[in-house]
Amino acid sequence: MSEKIIVMIMGFPASGKSTLTKAFVEKGFTRLNRDELGGSLKDIVKHLERNYKEKSIEQFCLDNTYITQDSRAPVLKWAKANDFVVECHWLNTDVPNAQYNIVKRMIDTYGKLLMPDELKEKVKQDPGLYPPAVIFSARKRFEKPTLEEGFTKVVKIPFKRQMEKSKYKNKALILDYDGTLRKTKSGDKFPIVKEDVEILPNRAEILKQYKKQGYLLLGVSNQSGIAKGLLSLDQAEKIFEHTNKLLGVDIEYKFCPHGSFPQVCYCRKPIPGLGVEFVEKYKLDPVQCIMIGDMKTDNTFADRCGFKYIDSKEFFKEEE
Repeated sequence: MSEKIIVMIMGFPASGKSTLTKAFVEKGFTRLNRDELGGSLKDIVKHLERNYKEKSIEQFCLDNTYITQDSRAPVLKWAKANDFVVECHWLNTDVPNAQYNIVKRMIDTYGKLLMPDELKEKVKQDPGLYPPAVIFSARKRFEKPTLEEGFTKVVKIPFKRQMEKSKYKNKALILDYDGTLRKTKSGDKFPIVKEDVEILPNRAEILKQYKKQGYLLLGVSNQSGIAKGLLSLDQAEKIFEHTNKLLGVDIEYKFCPHGSFPQVCYCRKPIPGLGVEFVEKYKLDPVQCIMIGDMKTDNTFADRCGFKYIDSKEFFKEEE
């Protein structure tokens, strides 16, 4: 007779629970998931009761977030009353990796990184998607699982991204623009007219060298001035095109037009959305990619995407 067991798979939204759950389902466990069954998290106990009493099922896999003790308590109480052991398999995926997973899921499903309005609509039908605030909220409310709650064991599973080496093998320079490739003649933080663009020293020469070495040249930029009404999307694009013309190199660029707060998108650095888009589009090997920037957010963005980071002054050999 098999052991009466419940495996509770917990972690932040987009932490990789579905992948781990699949392995247990293949072993014969019955999956109970709120998104599929509907109702509240507390209703999972009703499904446990029904499947156990009516179908004599004795091996369950529950893959919901379960980030607080209160959310886990009803299952543990039911398990104790019915002589089940409960194992907690805790996917210790951090927020940056959860963000990366969400973006990859968007691209795999919809073919692109969804903008805030698109995401708002898709979330209504797709339980696998979440706005950025949901992940931040989960981190704030998270309570570490313990044996004292009633688990027979707690298995902490570190997150490790799996990428097919034969598939993801290309290399690229990932380039910030403002403060990295260009500055303004006026002294403003970023240009709002193309005539204000000035290319920083050594940029064109070094970029051309890397292009000859087989690196793709890709740009990522935050353009919060659009959200502030200082320039339009069309104006920003014309300024990027003008910058490329002055450099004499063709850089494919993506930029975030949204404000910094509240966080409504997955495309604003240091969230890795734009980097994930490029990784998936060009099947980049992150280990071979170099992010060039001038701010801490660029460094953090590179880390979240798995890119090497080099400060622009060092990379472009600026004299002190």
